[in-house]
Amino acid sequence: MNIDIVPITKVRSNLSSLTQKVKGEKYIILTKGGTPRAALVDIDYLTKLEEEIRKIYGKTFIDPTLLPLTREFTKKEIEKWQKEDRL
Repeated sequence: MNIDIVPITKVRSNLSSLTQKVKGEKYIILTKGGTPRAALVDIDYLTKLEEEIRKIYGKTFIDPTLLPLTREFTKKEIEKWQKEDRL
C-alpha cells in the first residue's frame, strides 16, 4: 500500500499535482491539525474497494429472522479470540 500524508493547507495549492500522484492503489491522507480528515483516492481503486465490500457483505448476510439471536461481542471477547488466533 502506498500512502502519503498531506496537511489540508498544502492541498489547496497543490490539488492538481496531488491528483496525478494517486494512481492504482496509491492514495493520500489529508490531515487537519495532524488528524486524518479525508483521503484522495484513484477513482478506479475506490470502485474496486466498493465492489470488494459489496462481496463481503453478500457473504455475511444474516437472515432477519435470526437477528434476535445475535449480539454484539465485547472488546474483551474479541481480544481473547485475536490472542488465540496468534497461538
